[in-house]
Amino acid sequence: MHLNLRSHSSNPVIISSLVWNAVRDSLTKQQRGDLIIYVISVKVTDTRITIKTGKPVINTELSHHKEVIKARIEESLRTFGIVPIERKIVFV
Repeated sequence: MHLNLRSHSSNPVIISSLVWNAVRDSLTKQQRGDLIIYVISVKVTDTRITIKTGKPVINTELSHHKEVIKARIEESLRTFGIVPIERKIVFV
């Protein structure tokens, strides 16, 4: 069976889910899977991706992996036919 999400690519829930999974995947590949439990939510807008942890020390640690996370997010969105948009990644 072929998975086609093109008709749902504008759905914010689908996009947030893809971004959440990309964050989890990138941290796991960086041997930092321990940080995943601190991620409370992921919100995607047209201009930014907000990753909420509520802990400044975790936000600092995540910012060290920002480029890897961003690359994995872009790859994930392209895989499902979602046009990449330049978005700023923010940790709060």
